Amino acid sequence: MLLELFDVFVLPVLTYGLPLWITSCSESSLQAINAVFTKFIKRYLQIPTHSNNAIVHFLTSTIPLSERLKMMAPNYIGSLSFPTTLHGCQISFLSNPPPIAVWNCLDNIPTTFWLSKTFLSLPICQKSRRRLCRELLDCNHHNLCKNSTFHPSPSPNCICIHCNQNAHAYHDRYCEVINCP
Repeated sequence: MLLELFDVFVLPVLTYGLPLWITSCSESSLQAINAVFTKFIKRYLQIPTHSNNAIVHFLTSTIPLSERLKMMAPNYIGSLSFPTTLHGCQISFLSNPPPIAVWNCLDNIPTTFWLSKTFLSLPICQKSRRRLCRELLDCNHHNLCKNSTFHPSPSPNCICIHCNQNAHAYHDRYCEVINCP
């Protein structure tokens, strides 16, 4: 339902004149468009904005918004109407549409993620969704690490407050003190 809300309220603004602006849009502008979409999803999942975008797209079965817009652009060309003085003329961006690259999020997902839990669908309950997503993305590292300064991912000098071992990625799965019977 979240993605449908985005498609109803935000996407129409971005698709207005899409074939005209998508071919000449700068890379930084496309990254800003992607950031809007991923922040929207991360807000719903209740995970930090510095979380891995590829994992977020994988979990939600989405692609970056700029890639989606590039795939949509050829379908929106038919909706453009030009003055009769241009009858018979070929517009340059229509004759050479940019090649569509297939975005593969699997290349950008760290291998440590693949040992995470599996699930059939994201929970509707806000607290359950938050707990699951934070566990899947290892967002609770700050609760285990002695290093109190902000660091978006574990480093070799991170030490677990429970076992005094290296607090590596997904350390809470392997910590003997936390998981002791």
